[in-house]
Amino acid sequence: MPWIPWKVRLSCCALAMVGGGSVSAAVAPLAIRPVPAPIVEPIHAEPGPEVAEVMPIPNPDATGMRFPSGLTIRGGTTHRAILFTFDDGPSRRTTPRLLDILDGLGIKAVFFVKTESFGNGNPWEREHAEIVREIVRRGHTIGNHTETHRQLPLLRNVEIEAELAVSERKIQRAIGSKPRLIRPPGGALSARVEQLLGEHGYTSVMWALYGGDLEVSTPEDVVRTFFRVLERREQELGDRGGIVLMHDTKSHSLDAVPRLVSALQKRNCKLLEDDEELYDIVDDLGYFIPGHEPDQTLEERQEELRERTRRACHTVALR
Repeated sequence: MPWIPWKVRLSCCALAMVGGGSVSAAVAPLAIRPVPAPIVEPIHAEPGPEVAEVMPIPNPDATGMRFPSGLTIRGGTTHRAILFTFDDGPSRRTTPRLLDILDGLGIKAVFFVKTESFGNGNPWEREHAEIVREIVRRGHTIGNHTETHRQLPLLRNVEIEAELAVSERKIQRAIGSKPRLIRPPGGALSARVEQLLGEHGYTSVMWALYGGDLEVSTPEDVVRTFFRVLERREQELGDRGGIVLMHDTKSHSLDAVPRLVSALQKRNCKLLEDDEELYDIVDDLGYFIPGHEPDQTLEERQEELRERTRRACHTVALR
């Protein structure tokens, strides 16, 4: 044992007697000890597949697993097919109201959720996770919008993979299955990012129609911008429909949805008179994937839509 000054020994003895220990126990801290392992905070898991399995799920493919991976769906179409998608939720302030609006209109949409707002176990995030489950219960589709909403081309591959790992885990814990669809934040893509997302089994979903709900503040402005974009794309590209980008975190965007649907229905009355293809609000991304065959063709849907439109326009004319 190395020599220890008598003052240090006396102090250690006094400490040992006060603490009920011994001299050796008091001196021990002077010796070199291994550094303890860092404390890792436990992950507060959301309810996993055992909860999702008992949920009534009208949409058996809530994460788009039937679609081939490695694609980028650009969102435009020469047909008058319209598909609504909503980014940046869930939000307990707005998303539940949007779900009621869509139910009332008979519309199924795709929700690209940002997972930063749910999955970590506190009451606020548990409430958001329940909203994600409710989206699935209502028959809508869930897609990945990453964890932190950073633009992917600005990140290294390892950072992108970390984003995907966290968001996938949270979505799977919430609804019981991993996402197949992804919307890159800001629509920012590069060849490198597209390849990486494809390697991870993702289909990237872009958009063609945007009402500018992040830039404007009223539902009327959203509707006006939407139709301005729609008409410009038809003139310049020949696209008469497409995937619509909206945000379920904006109240004025929610209020714009019924107005958009009503405006499309009014246009259908004129298109019906002219014997042209009608605007069809679809619920399947497959209509925007070349070569993919949905359960019902657009032509079959048009036959049913024309009959419904004929009755609706006749009723309006009688008022």
